[in-house]
Amino acid sequence: MSQNDLLLSSLQNDQVKTLVKLRNRHHRDRLGLTIIEEPLVIARALQAGFPLSTVYYCPENLDAGAQSVLEDIRRQTHTNCVQVTAPVMAKISYRDKPEGLLVTAPQVKRGLADLSLPPDPLVIVLESVEKPGNLGAVLRIADGAGAHAVLLCGQGTDLFNPNVLRASRGAFFSIPTVVATTDEVLAFCHQQAITTVATSPAAPEAYTACDFTRAVALVLGTEHDGLSTQLLDHCQTTVSIPMLGTGDSLNVATSSAVLLYEAQRQRAHNKG
Repeated sequence: MSQNDLLLSSLQNDQVKTLVKLRNRHHRDRLGLTIIEEPLVIARALQAGFPLSTVYYCPENLDAGAQSVLEDIRRQTHTNCVQVTAPVMAKISYRDKPEGLLVTAPQVKRGLADLSLPPDPLVIVLESVEKPGNLGAVLRIADGAGAHAVLLCGQGTDLFNPNVLRASRGAFFSIPTVVATTDEVLAFCHQQAITTVATSPAAPEAYTACDFTRAVALVLGTEHDGLSTQLLDHCQTTVSIPMLGTGDSLNVATSSAVLLYEAQRQRAHNKG
């Protein structure tokens, strides 16, 4: 513990109560904050230069990896560090098994105008994806497959849910992601000459027959509801992922992986 670090030991401390409230989206949005946990995810936020507000650490819970991340934060930033006791860490943690390190960070939001896309960009559009694990997984896949941006529209999506950051394994900090209305996303794709490709089990053309080497936005909805009529009707092309068993759909993360890596395969082949 640095001599200048504050020590939080009381569960009734106002700062502790505020941190507990950050489990709720309403309070996160009102304060403009999110929570980052897991040393790997925190380290990737640091590597990406993402601003950090406050670091809370519990020496009893820190392993060598988490201790190294804490030292990197101290060395590379001027982030305020606060030591907490094990009971306080258990109280403020979003996870059931805290690893001794928790960071609050601002909700840094991008707009469509902030995106700087290369020629023939590969973009993912997600509509109304509510499950944080699914959204985080899509960000991780998009990053791994070389997508250039993820655009979120529809209802219920909480980009700054701590479980999104965790499930993304840090890809949250490297893949440009924008929340916008459906109309704004469609207008942006039109202005940028990006072909919108929707996925639907009813589409007669398989995804492998589609040209993903051009500027393209892969448009995906939820497993339960699929895409809204508004979005489906305005997409320029519709493709299907063949389902050969009794199921009629894949979840959004799996579908995005299938499509993105097909796009990656086509683009690599086209370069060769």
